[in-house]
Amino acid sequence: MGSSDTQYFLKSANYGFRLYDHDRDEEAVCRLCWANALPGGRNFVLMPEAGAVSFGRIVTGPFAKYAPEYFYVADDLKTGNLVGYLTGAEGSPVKTKKGKLSWMEWRNKAAERIAEKEFGEISFKLTLPTYGFLEGAKFFYALSLGPRALQFLLHAKSNSANEMPQAPPCPEFHFHVALGHRGAGVGSRLIEHFVSRFTAGKYRKVCAQVTVCEGFKTLDYYENMRYRGKKIWKLFDRKETQMYTMSEKQRLSLGQVVENVSLVADRKRLLAYVRGDS
Repeated sequence: MGSSDTQYFLKSANYGFRLYDHDRDEEAVCRLCWANALPGGRNFVLMPEAGAVSFGRIVTGPFAKYAPEYFYVADDLKTGNLVGYLTGAEGSPVKTKKGKLSWMEWRNKAAERIAEKEFGEISFKLTLPTYGFLEGAKFFYALSLGPRALQFLLHAKSNSANEMPQAPPCPEFHFHVALGHRGAGVGSRLIEHFVSRFTAGKYRKVCAQVTVCEGFKTLDYYENMRYRGKKIWKLFDRKETQMYTMSEKQRLSLGQVVENVSLVADRKRLLAYVRGDS
């Protein structure tokens, strides 16, 4: 059961919504991220469960570091288990020692740094003895996940940035809800809380990045979502990913093409949609 002194900003049905607590929530969030990362909400088979937390840190870590005020989680009030999360950011340029970077560029670089912290430099240089015991331990940890996981890590280092679609400078989010709790309004309440933080005076648009493929949700799924006859999402950019081999696409029923896409929504319309306004 959840602690009686947990500070929820919202309780809805059997769920409580609160700010992310890194010490308390990191592992649960990372494992949920891993369990839903494959299109279709299935376990991310390219990164075995042994590396689930490391994978989750790569995905959610940049948001946790840069914008913890926009990182929310949902608990099942009956069990106290974390069953959903949303990470988001305002999307404005990030100040660095070398000047300003676009949010997307900073996010990709931050993810790469986290990956190197988790797995070493993710390159064949890891085999060099001059990198010392710590880097050697990271290398063997990555190697222990299996050759396909190592290929994925090398692919992510070399190609990830090229396979990430561009996005406009506006609030961006991604979220996951655990299987068995979908359709209960958890995702809608997380999105509603995030989107309502921004006023139309500063941001009229909101961005989300999703993966689409024939074997799961296609781009049409998002482009056909409507509120009062008007589209919720519009395509901003799309990039095909070579993360999966053809045999993996066939085995996982992903179709011929897997794409990462940036979608942009009218902030006010999306907010009305998730609230269920008539």
